[in-house]
This record gives sequence, C-alpha cells and structure tokens, in this order.
Amino acid sequence: MNDQAQRQQALDTSRSFIVQAPAGSGKTELLTQRYLKLLSVGASPESVIVMTFTKKAVSELTTRVIESLKSAQGNRPNEPHKQITYDLAKVLKKFKAFDWQLLNTPERLKISTIDGLSSLITSRYPSKNQLVPKQVIAQNWARNDIYLQAAKQTLLAIDESEYQNSIESVLLYLDNNVNKFYRLITDMLAKRDQWLLKLYQHGVLNIETLQLSSERVIIQHLLLLKNEADCYFDATFFELLKDNTKPELMKIQGVPDATIESLEAWKSLCQLCLTTQGKWRTSLNKNNGFPTELKTQKQSIIKIFQDLSSQQQLKELLAGVEQLPDVDFSTNQINVLQDIAQVLKLAVAQLNILFDVNQTHDFIQVALDADQALDEHQVSDIALFLDNKVQHILIDEFQDTSTTQFALLEKLLTSWQIGDGKTLFLVGDPMQSIYLFRQSQVGLFLQVRARGIANIKPEFLQLSTNFRSSKSVVEGNNKIFSKIFPQHEDAYKGAIKYEYSQANSVDEDENAINFYPFAHKRYDFEAQKVLEIIQNNPTREIVILVRNRSHLGDIVPVLKCANIEFEALKTTPLREDLFTRDLLSLTRALKHLGDKLAWLAILRAPWCGLLLEDLLVLSQQDGRVIFDLIQDKQTLQNLSKDGQSRMRNFVHAVRDIINQKSRFSFMRVLEFAINQLAPQNSLSVKQSMIKTQFLQIIHDCESAQQLDIGTINQMLDELYAPSVDARIKLMTIHEAKGLEFELVVILGLGRVPQNNKLPIIHLQEFSNRSLLLAPIRLYTQLDDSRTYTYLKHVESQQNKFETMRLLYVAMTRAKYEIHLLGTLNQSNQASSNTFLKLLAPIFQHQFDKLTLSTIEDNQLPIRAPELVRYVKPLEYGNLLDESMEEMDFQLGIDLQYKSLLDTLLYQYYENGLFSPDKQSIRVRLVEYGVGNMDIDTYIDFIVNMLNLTKQDKHFSWLFKQRTSTQVEAEFISDKRSIIIDRLFIDEDILWIIDFKTTRQANDESIAQFIQRQKAKYTQQLLSYKVVLSACYSMEIKCVLYCPAVQELIEIA
Repeated sequence: MNDQAQRQQALDTSRSFIVQAPAGSGKTELLTQRYLKLLSVGASPESVIVMTFTKKAVSELTTRVIESLKSAQGNRPNEPHKQITYDLAKVLKKFKAFDWQLLNTPERLKISTIDGLSSLITSRYPSKNQLVPKQVIAQNWARNDIYLQAAKQTLLAIDESEYQNSIESVLLYLDNNVNKFYRLITDMLAKRDQWLLKLYQHGVLNIETLQLSSERVIIQHLLLLKNEADCYFDATFFELLKDNTKPELMKIQGVPDATIESLEAWKSLCQLCLTTQGKWRTSLNKNNGFPTELKTQKQSIIKIFQDLSSQQQLKELLAGVEQLPDVDFSTNQINVLQDIAQVLKLAVAQLNILFDVNQTHDFIQVALDADQALDEHQVSDIALFLDNKVQHILIDEFQDTSTTQFALLEKLLTSWQIGDGKTLFLVGDPMQSIYLFRQSQVGLFLQVRARGIANIKPEFLQLSTNFRSSKSVVEGNNKIFSKIFPQHEDAYKGAIKYEYSQANSVDEDENAINFYPFAHKRYDFEAQKVLEIIQNNPTREIVILVRNRSHLGDIVPVLKCANIEFEALKTTPLREDLFTRDLLSLTRALKHLGDKLAWLAILRAPWCGLLLEDLLVLSQQDGRVIFDLIQDKQTLQNLSKDGQSRMRNFVHAVRDIINQKSRFSFMRVLEFAINQLAPQNSLSVKQSMIKTQFLQIIHDCESAQQLDIGTINQMLDELYAPSVDARIKLMTIHEAKGLEFELVVILGLGRVPQNNKLPIIHLQEFSNRSLLLAPIRLYTQLDDSRTYTYLKHVESQQNKFETMRLLYVAMTRAKYEIHLLGTLNQSNQASSNTFLKLLAPIFQHQFDKLTLSTIEDNQLPIRAPELVRYVKPLEYGNLLDESMEEMDFQLGIDLQYKSLLDTLLYQYYENGLFSPDKQSIRVRLVEYGVGNMDIDTYIDFIVNMLNLTKQDKHFSWLFKQRTSTQVEAEFISDKRSIIIDRLFIDEDILWIIDFKTTRQANDESIAQFIQRQKAKYTQQLLSYKVVLSACYSMEIKCVLYCPAVQELIEIA
C-alpha cells in the first residue's frame, strides 16, 4: 500500500499530526488505532480526549473502541489495516498492571462532542447568577419558538425611549413589515455565535471590525490575484499601456501591489482585460483607451489576451475584483447598521431573560458561556482545566469544524508547546465537508494544514488507499471528480482540490459506474429504472440516495406497488403514519372529553373499528359528549350488532382510565390507554417503535409544562416514522455519510435544490475570523450594497463547491456498483446547481443520444378537456389587421389565443428549442385547452415562426449563449413593473430585445411595416430603457425582433 508509511507515522504518539483521509481510507480506524496506541504506551484513559461533532459519531466511536478491545480475545483478522487494530488491542490487554477495567467501566473513555466539552467547561465554571444547571434545548421547534418569543419582546420595547428610535428605524427599513422584523431577529439569534463577540465594543457597534474585515477580504483576494498576475503580465504588457489615453491605465507601470490603495488600479486592469461578462476581450477601441492610431498596441494586447484564454484562475480572480465588498461604509449604511446592532443587542438580552425564566439555553449559549468562562478564569491550558491530566487530544471529522468551535479549541491549546509531551491528532477529509448549513468551515482544515493552530504545528499526512470500493469504482470516481473539483484551493470560498485514491482490491468491473439520462423531467422513468436495477440485483444490499427527502416521492409508490420491502431512513414524517394519527386522536380525546372529532376518530381506529353508519348515529347527537353517549344503553341500542359488541369492549377498556386520570401524569394515563386498546403483542415492530417515540414526546411536553396539541404537533414535525431493516434502503446523502453499501443508486440528479430565502442580513464569518455583515437593500433601492452582493456571490460559490463534495460523498458509498439517474429540464439541458450539471460534460455522449424521437417516446399522452365553442373562429391571419377599431366577442376570444401562441413561441425561444416535433407542440396546446378544430392551424403557426427564426441572419447573434442573458426579466420602477423578453450584454452594450409576431398587412412594404412598428412601440421600449438606465451604467440599445419578416428594428 502506498500510504503504509504515513499510517505508521500516524501511530507515533510523540508527534502531532493532521491527517487528510479520503472516503473509504479507514480514517476512523486510524484514529482508533492512535487511541489504542496511546493507551498501550501507558497514557491513562483520562489523559486522552477524543472529540467529534455528533452524539451518533460519539456512540459509534465508543463502540468501535470497545469492540476492538473485545476482538483481542478472538482470532486475528485478515485485513491488514484491521490487523494493526487487533495487535494494539492485544498489547493493551497485556497491561493488567494498569487495572483500568475499560470493558466494565467504559465511562472512563473520554470520547465526546465538542459541544459536550463546552458543557463540561460551563459546569465547572458556571456564571455567577446561575444557581442550578440549565437544560439544553435540543429540538429545533423549541429553539425557533424561544427565538420568536425574544423577537416579539424586542418589538414590544418600541415604547421605551432607549430603543424607540432604533426599532422604528429598522421597521421603516423593512417597509414596516413586522414578519420581516421577526425573521431578522430569529435568523440572527440562531447564529449569534458568529457576530455577538465581534460586533460590539463597549456595548455599541464596532464599525471598525467590519471595515477591517472588508479590508482583509480584499487584500486576501488581491494577494491571490497578484501571485497569478506576476506569472503572466510582464514588462512588455505594461509597456503597451504607456500610450493609452486613459489616465488610470497610463499610471500602471507594473503589477499593482496587493493593498487597498491599489484597488482602483486593479479595477482598471480588470476592465481593460475582461468584458462585463467576465470574458477576455477580443477587441479594443477608444472606450478602452485605444484609438485607431494605437492599432499596433491593440493587436499586441489582444494577442496576449488570446494566449491567456486558457488561464481560468487568472480570469476568475480578475473578474472577482469587481465583486469585492465595500472598502468604506457610507453614513447611511453606518446609521442602518448601528440601529440594527442596537435592536439585535436588545434581542439577545430578551433571549437571555427567557433562558433564565425557563432555566434553559441552547447549544450556542453553551459555547458562548464556555468562551466567557475561559476568559474570566484565565483557563487557557486544557490540562490544568481538566484535572491536570490531559496530554493528548484527538479530533475526528475535523473538516466540519465551525469558527466558534475552532476558537474554543485554540484557547484551550494556547499554552501547549512543542516538545512538552502533549500531542494533537486531527483527522478528516475536506472533500467530504457537507455541513455548510451548520456553519462548518472547510477552510479551517486548510488553515491548520498550512499554519497550525495556537502554538502547535501538526505534521501533514495524506492517505490514499481505499479499502471500501472496488478498483473500477475507485478509478471511475478518480476520473469523474478530478474533472469536477476545482484545480485551486480557496479557503474563503471552500474550494477543495481533488485528491486521488488507490484501490486496495484488484477486481475490475467494466459496468461499475452506470449513467442513465432521461428527458423532460421524467421522474417516473427514473423510478422504473431503479425498480429494474433492484430486480436485476436480487441479493445485493442496495441504497437509494437523494439530495432531499422530497426527491423520494416517485420511487416509494413504485416499490410499494412491486411489493418490495425497503427501509426508509427519516423519509416519512412521523405524523403522517396512520398509527401516529390514531395516537394523536387518542391524546386529544383523553385531554378533552368534548373533542367530538377526536372521539369519532378513535372509535373508527382499528382498536374499535366502528362502521361509518354507527359513527353517523353517534355524530347526530349534537348536544351530548361522545364519551357519555357510548355509555348510554339507549344510544347503544341504535348501533348495529357489530357496533354494540365493539363498543362494549371499548368502553370497558377506557372507562376506568378516564375516571381515574387525575391520579396520574398524563403520560401514564395515555400509556395505560394504549396498552388497553392496543396491547403490546398486537403491535408490529414499527408500531411499537412509534408508541415509544410518541410517549417520549408526551413526557417531554409534560416535563416542560407545554402539554398542548400545538406543541405536540411541532415536535411531531421534526420526527420521522421508524422503518424495519431491509435489503433496500432509502435515505438522503447526508444520512449516508460514513456508511457503505454494495450497490448505490443516486436518484434525481437533475432536480434543483430548494432555494433559501434571501436573508434580511447577510452574514459571513470566514476561516481567518473576518466578519462581513450587510443588510438587504432598502425597499425603495434598486441595488444591493457591494458587500451584500459580494456575500451573495461567496455563498453561491460555497454552495457550488459543496454540491461537488455532496456528489463525492454519495458516489464513494459504493463498494461495487454505482447507478446515476437524472432527468433534463424542458430545454433538454441540465439545470444549474444540480448534480446533473456537474456530470453533463463527462457523460456528454449519452446526452447526445437523447434525440427528438427519444423525447417524443418519453411523453405520456396528456388529456385535457377541450374548450367548447359555438362559432367557428376567424382565420388566424385575420387577427393581424391592427387597423380594425371594432372587435366582436368572437375576435376577443381569438386575440386571447394569439396571446397564448405568442407566449408559447416565446417559451420555445427562452428554452432554446427551435425544432420541436409537432406532437410536443400539440401536447402543449392541448394543455392550454385548444380544441381539435383549431389545433393544426396553430401548430403550423408555431412551426413556421420557429423556422423563420432559425433561417434569420440575426439568429446566431440574437440567441447566442451568454452568461449575461436574462429572459422574462422583471424590473420594478417607482411607478410600475416591466417584463423584458430578452436582455443581454454584448461588447459592453446592454441590448433590450422585445419579440413581436406581427406580420405585414396586405400591400404593405417592409419600410412601411418597420415605420408602423416604430410608431407603435417606441414609447414602450424607451420607457424600458429609462428603467434599466438606473440599474446599468453602460450604453443601452432597444430592438424589436419580428420573426415573421426576419427584421431587427432598432428603437432610438
């Protein structure tokens, strides 16, 4: 194995390491070996701390250590990496002198989460006003609820003079939208660990912190750019700029420095090199400072740009200069930020009051309190802090560290020194960092790898051997992800280079990775293909992975219909299970005897099973409580014989429970009732698990004195129905992380993930501790601030890179086979931000096989109701006579169809479909309600217009793929909203394109037609130009495009 030397080094307990271990390389096994080695050389269990990020991971790691110790009593395994673990555990067993009794006292193993370490710190050093330990709020709904309470209390302070102006100012900024105000508060409280300790100085907003952060971000970008520019822009290039007519370019005599003072020079250089779409310029003119007489210089510079066309990193860094945040804040920006900061400070105070009243706190508060405790008590040495015993720290999944957790660890390591016998061991895989939504910063891994942490500089080890997957899977993944992952790393944006793996096995399978594209969002075809894969692999353990739970909606009914058992991990909400609904109805009925609907529901439930006719008898007794009715002999005689029998059994089961329910807790009463109505031996395994979950919810609600149906429903919303173990498993990619399966199916590659709402305040904490914060634009403003725009761009980049890593995690779960399934969108292309978009260039040959005939075959017949009309319409051509002043009712109907046809034509333009088959057009028209009488005429019209468009000499220019292109672009001015058919930037000119299907009138020349269109639409297009001139600082041109006459008509 190529990395055997690195694995051996990692077991040197005298040195600190940071280990990068790709999927399947046995990183947790290596960490376990390091842990056992530390124990085997005499380190006591209390002197070694192992930390990870979830309770589940803690449990798994503890189990692995215990099982390793137990396995030492058995035979030596065959796998080389497991043999090392066995040998270490075997050696450890010989040290009976230590008498640790670890198998009998596993609590001596100090394995915990980082949050657990924070809790330990706060328990050792509680705040002065904390008399009793507080309970951590674990449920999302409970945290969100208390955040909302704090937000409401904050708004109520509007009458207090100290806060009135700030609250009113923020409300006005949010257009007096109270819900937005609440969302601002709750969103910021949920991530207050990122800003609370940095944003304020002596209780007020520290604007310098934000300005310094902006400067650090800018300088970091310029440093990367300068390093690239030094390689490609030499003295010859700058000599060519000497005669340029633009003063700002004439001043640049060499590559500018990476300083704030040089930012304007960088912007000038960027504008010279790139178009506004971020592409290398292919021509220069007087607007760029190169008049006609500088022809020689122009040609030389264009030649340089042509030579640089392959330098993607340089181009992206140059383009990024225009996206950098504000250097300085305007007075208005400072005022708004100060008011928001004042409101947020009040919201935090309100939240702390609620925490004290309820004797609770959240994980963020635990971390903040731990940080404060370390500062107040000046406890910087973790060894002193934890009984002066800790000598070694091991952290698993280090790539998932947040800046808050990193800061805590850094403080605890402050007094550690190289050579003092203490070691730090960090292991993780940056390529598997997929928890951005939890504020994990993969850039921290890169930072420690390069510069260390505190005074510790761990040695870097790179593993490469994959023990999980076959050689074909490993090599296939290498081929795919070496093309998908970025070529350069960027800690700010989370860009991680791909590291190749090497298979430990030698078997090969040509069909290890299979790709199946489908056209026109045919998710039903995907599901059928999955069923075929399952049926073709009757013995293998198969997992079906999706990006979001909602993406399983098409496969579940297919599997059920085929009677295939499956285990769906966290896919079916608990409240949707029928047994859960019965338990909820029983809860409502027991809490309120007058809840008629709940009582009817439990009488209908399987444990009683009344027929509908019997329920009708009971429901018609409006004035009486159902519980009293079912005990009334006269009422029971009106039921069927079956109903009477069932009712007697039911009443016998619940009467005593209800009559004595005041003697017990509600949880006990409910448990008695369930046991009476549904004895344990009558429940399935799944129902038994649901019963346990539901009773735990009731217990938690009762303990928190929140036993109401609303709270119970909120708790149910966060839970999922359990499922029984099966060969076929369904889960999200996040839930599959750390697991392995013989065959992996990744479904829904073409599905677009849900877009998050734009935050009211965009906040980003970077791996170098820089904090950028910017509010959304004022409702009357057209543009966001540069900082807000920059943060949106960074978030977009971070999400793009995490999408790559998420696909990597999914595909590296497989041992032997991977099956990839995805559907194209209506344009027969892969949608942006999807896995399919990443894979499209790699599997392009299979995309090309999706011909029009395939698309037509994939279309299911759509039957829509035909529109019934009594009068035969006029011919479509008659509608084009726009001189008619009077229109009858029938003509009004046909004008509606003209609008419909125009809309359909523009959709084909928008999606780049210029050769749709007639059948697909027919389907679309039927969907719109067009009847058989007219449909062929309308199909011919669409086909004719598209053919004319394709044959037009302007076609290539008009429908060229540009990054700046927008279709159906909506803009809002002070007076109205406008929608522009097509908008793009070409050679620094913004083009407004308006499509018109108007034809020439009889005996009308082309010149007359053009004049008529100008007369009719000039005012409209010029009004568009006015609106867009407020958004774009460039030349704007307006054009009418009339495909019927193949003319572009410029409006000036």
